[in-house]
Amino acid sequence: MLWNLPAGPYTLEDVTRLAEADSDHRFELSEGNLIVMAPSPWRHQEISLLMATWLRDTHVGSVNATCGVRTADDNRNGRVPDVVVTNRPVAAETVWLDRTVVALAVEVVSKGSERLDHWLKPIEYAEAGIPLFWRVEPDEVVIQFRLEAGRYVEYGKVPLNALLSGDVPVLN
Repeated sequence: MLWNLPAGPYTLEDVTRLAEADSDHRFELSEGNLIVMAPSPWRHQEISLLMATWLRDTHVGSVNATCGVRTADDNRNGRVPDVVVTNRPVAAETVWLDRTVVALAVEVVSKGSERLDHWLKPIEYAEAGIPLFWRVEPDEVVIQFRLEAGRYVEYGKVPLNALLSGDVPVLN
C-alpha cells in the first residue's frame, strides 16, 4: 500500500488515521518519526492474547492488547505495547492512553523487534514513568522489571507457562 503522508514530523493523530486506513501494518511514533512494522507472527499474537486473558481475569483495571500509549507529554511519541494493563478503567473511545494510567506494559520479543524490545522501549517506558515492564523472550521466559529511581530493575524471571498457571500478582 502506498500512503499519501503529510510532511513530517508526524503526530499521534496522523498515526491513528494511518492505522485506520491500513490494517496490514502496525505503527508507532518516536520524536515525530513514523515507525512501520509488519504484523506480528502467530505465536507472538497468541502469547499476547494468553497474557491479556490471564491478566484480565483478575485485574481491576483495564487490560488490552496493542493499545497505544503516549510515552511523553507531547503529541509526537507513542508506542504500542503487546499488552497494556491500566490502573483504572479507560473510556471505550480511547486510542492513545495517557502514560499515567498505565500500570504494566508487556512486550513479546520476535524476530525484528529485538532491539526495540530490549533497548529502546524499556528506556521510553521508564522515562514515561510506567511502573512495571515485562518482556517475553523468544524462549518464552518472562522477565519482569519494576521502575526504581527512573530505571527498570529486574525482579523476576519465570517461564511463560508457569506464570500463566499461577495467580495474577498485584500490579500497583
